[in-house]
Amino acid sequence: MASKKSKRKKVRRIFLGLSGLILLVLAIRYMASYDVPYIYRLGTNNVKFTDKYDPDATLLIPAAYSNPDHTVQGEYRIAGKIYGEPNRLERISIHPTKGLVISGRWQSNYGFQQTVLIKNNKIRYHKDKRLAFRRALGTVDGKLAILQSKVPMTLNQFSESIHKYCNNAVNLDMG
Repeated sequence: MASKKSKRKKVRRIFLGLSGLILLVLAIRYMASYDVPYIYRLGTNNVKFTDKYDPDATLLIPAAYSNPDHTVQGEYRIAGKIYGEPNRLERISIHPTKGLVISGRWQSNYGFQQTVLIKNNKIRYHKDKRLAFRRALGTVDGKLAILQSKVPMTLNQFSESIHKYCNNAVNLDMG
């Protein structure tokens, strides 16, 4: 009888050990994939930049920070015309062939000012330590893309997670 009891204990230990190992593998797989962002590639023909409401738009994504009265903060450019007052040193230009260009001057007829996450393949680090869902506009394989976190994270964690996919990216505030 004692040997049957010890065999059951041994089987139970093996079963619990295997169950624990399976849970560990699943946890590692989840942790390894949590920082892989959702990536939505944009065609240049279907992207329109405006500071007005467009009822025909399929999806509206705020790019620049805005005031409580919905006016755009900082300087922005639409169809070559500049609006607003600069509040940052860099301009984020939407270039027809280069995607996102970040520099001190406008590189195209469309752009805005925003918090830079990645510039020329270098991560910019920020003091903001809040955990939140994050979204960015970036250049993936030379084309514009929206990148979004799957879980709440800091700006630095988000920048590090999207750095694998894009060489230029700016924050798109999610409110």
